Amino acid sequence: NIKKYKTNAEWALTKTLDNFLKLFDNINDDYLKGKKDDLDLLVQTILKNLIGHSQESLSDIEEPVIIATHSLNPSDTISIPKNFVKGLITEVGGKTSHVGIFAATLGIPAITGVKGIVSQINSGDQIIVDGIDGEVIINPSNETLQNYKRKQENYRKYEERLLDNVHQPAETLDGHQIKLLANIESNHEVKSLYKFGVEGVGLYRTEFLYMAKSSLPRERDLYETFKIVAQEMGSRPVVIRTLDIGMDKHFGDGLSIDEDNPALGLRGIRFSLANPQLLADQLRGILRASLYGDVKILYPMVSSATEIIQANKILEDAKIALRKDQIPFNEEIEVGSMIETPASATCIDHILKVVDFISIGTNDLIQYLLAVDRTNENVAHLYQPFHPSIPRTLKTIMKAAENAGKKVSICGEMGGDPMATMLLLGLGKLDTLSMEPHSIPKVKKIIRTIRLEEARKLAENVLNMRSSDEITSYISDEMRTRFPEDFDRDLSFEQKLNS
Repeated sequence: NIKKYKTNAEWALTKTLDNFLKLFDNINDDYLKGKKDDLDLLVQTILKNLIGHSQESLSDIEEPVIIATHSLNPSDTISIPKNFVKGLITEVGGKTSHVGIFAATLGIPAITGVKGIVSQINSGDQIIVDGIDGEVIINPSNETLQNYKRKQENYRKYEERLLDNVHQPAETLDGHQIKLLANIESNHEVKSLYKFGVEGVGLYRTEFLYMAKSSLPRERDLYETFKIVAQEMGSRPVVIRTLDIGMDKHFGDGLSIDEDNPALGLRGIRFSLANPQLLADQLRGILRASLYGDVKILYPMVSSATEIIQANKILEDAKIALRKDQIPFNEEIEVGSMIETPASATCIDHILKVVDFISIGTNDLIQYLLAVDRTNENVAHLYQPFHPSIPRTLKTIMKAAENAGKKVSICGEMGGDPMATMLLLGLGKLDTLSMEPHSIPKVKKIIRTIRLEEARKLAENVLNMRSSDEITSYISDEMRTRFPEDFDRDLSFEQKLNS
């Protein structure tokens, strides 16, 4: 009590926090115990405001640094200045967590799930972040530092060679073409896409537009944002995914729900259907932008055809409202579904009847098929894209789409993994791969150097294997034999911390 003990608000708040944090030490429930850091962060934010300190933001960084932290929220990650942040290290998360995905988009070396790393690093330490082999070296010897500088220079030259033929089509030696599209989070990335030979936007993650603001974007805001991308891409496709909030992505306006198991909670299309006005505003924004390019709509986290039908009803109402207001849009806009749950993979024939195309989200599909939290560093080793169930499931989905005459895309991290390129092409019908832009040159080089029949043979062999270790070893040996330069482990990153 501030009045009773004659203390200031800052002291009272700190004392109360200490008492609450002690209670967390006696809690056995891991989920509740994990809220300790959230409470601490909240109180520290309040304290800074009370004492008049301005909030520190990653966007304020103005010199080269490597960020080492326990975790990063998506809203924090969005503000990272690419020119100054040379590497990211977090104690929690995995390669397909929002930190890993966003860092890959920016081309920043990132290593996630490094337990206890923050306590081992001091400001001013010199750090090497090897983003290929997943190694962190603190205060390296001069010999080690020089070795990594050579590796960094080798990698720079290698990337330059990859860009030489980046505007050639992604076509196999026997004439099979596939489009390589980009995954993006904001319009800031659009201008740089052509450098990598991008043929369109295969996944626009719209949730980052919501997390970057203190209030929800309005229909007009969304329309103007999407219009810019559509105009920039011209005749190239722009696939806009409706809001995929939930799990490790939240916005702070009260709409997000604190759930015991957010990965299985109100996320993706479930959240949108529970908030129909929010979905309607987004769909109207997309529809209006569709007049300026080849814009398509993509629904996330679908489990059944029923959800798509319900979302399409909101879409039709949005179309009716626009017609009434005499606002033009593409009447023939295509609608697709993410295939990223076991239910959608199992009921793929039903879903294909109510969509124009499908996009396989391998990040979540792998997570749910293997029952492995992809953001949990404790089980990161169990998140295995080459588990036997994954290629089998992908083949089933592709075959169903081929039979239905519908287009297929893969937009998860697996789609941009050069080690998986031959396997994915060999599994069946695949029209596009969508990935972080930096991955496109390497994937394109592989496609242009192989024959489709070779990829089919590799996939056939993989489908007969019984363990992820066997598949991983086989694919690794095959790819390293075919492409020794592209899978040379001496191509690493070195970054320096002098802050």
